[in-house]
Amino acid sequence: MRHLPSLYKARVPTKQLVCAICLDRTRGKTTRVDFGYGVHVWLCEGHASVEFLTGRSGRDAVLTLMGMWQAQGCYTQARKKALDAHIAALKPRPRRRPGSYAWPAVRARAERWFAAGVATAPVADRIRQGTYGDSTAPSLRTIRRWRSDRRWLTAAPRDG
Repeated sequence: MRHLPSLYKARVPTKQLVCAICLDRTRGKTTRVDFGYGVHVWLCEGHASVEFLTGRSGRDAVLTLMGMWQAQGCYTQARKKALDAHIAALKPRPRRRPGSYAWPAVRARAERWFAAGVATAPVADRIRQGTYGDSTAPSLRTIRRWRSDRRWLTAAPRDG
């Protein structure tokens, strides 16, 4: 019978757990990495690094751990949730629209008033008296910029 790899005579540093991915090829210290949902694994420095865990949007780490757990017959619901949460945490979150882009309907309404010849002060007063949910009203400087942009002269009319 030929020699098959096993941890029985593997040359790994003693008194520590092996890397969950490297197994018998573990070199160096291993670190406990928590994924949430009660799931943690011991990984070597390379596999515990931010570069590996976040590389390719976390897919390398997730697919490796998932494949390892499936092969061992221990891919549980908690492990699935932990890996899904890891991927979700690395997805870019949509940013809030900055400045005047956060008020497209308000800007369109103000531009209609400007196009009709209403002065800046009355338009600003109307806008500043409105309610905008959990955000603040546009600043006076923003309203003045909307007027100076004069987009109603070059753009098609907008709904708002």
